[in-house]
Amino acid sequence: MDGVHWKFEEAVSPEAALSLGRQAEYHYACLVQEAKKERTLPETVRNTNSNISLCKDYIFSHLHEKIRISDIAKELYLNPNYLSDLFRKAEGITISGYILQEKLKLVKNMLIYSRYSYNEIASYLGFSSQSHLGMRFRKHTGMTLHQYRETYGRKEFQDDSRTKRKG
Repeated sequence: MDGVHWKFEEAVSPEAALSLGRQAEYHYACLVQEAKKERTLPETVRNTNSNISLCKDYIFSHLHEKIRISDIAKELYLNPNYLSDLFRKAEGITISGYILQEKLKLVKNMLIYSRYSYNEIASYLGFSSQSHLGMRFRKHTGMTLHQYRETYGRKEFQDDSRTKRKG
């Protein structure tokens, strides 16, 4: 929930806060549904799901850093190869792919709702450089960081930043 909490603090309008509230409600409902399902699953499946949940928790709480599978495995007292296989089988995506996917979701959010520069976003999320972030972002979305911000960014941020540059 920490990720959702800071988003509320970043919300710049009542509409943005309301939208984030609805996302949190939906997320909570999904978590309740998952918890109900887990009660009926065999213990081996529950343990697998628990490890995947703990892995995701680690990822979400470290999204602003360079995340290594070995660090996650160490935290969960698991072999890195075992954790990787477990995650891929359960989620249908590699841990590295999942980390990138989640970071790119956050990049999109920051491009839409913040004035942070592309370099600041890259640095904050642990990318090696702005160009590395831009390359990954374009491969994933088909758009450059600039195109995405111009297309989806909050207009009051764009107008305000243009005004500051002129003045």
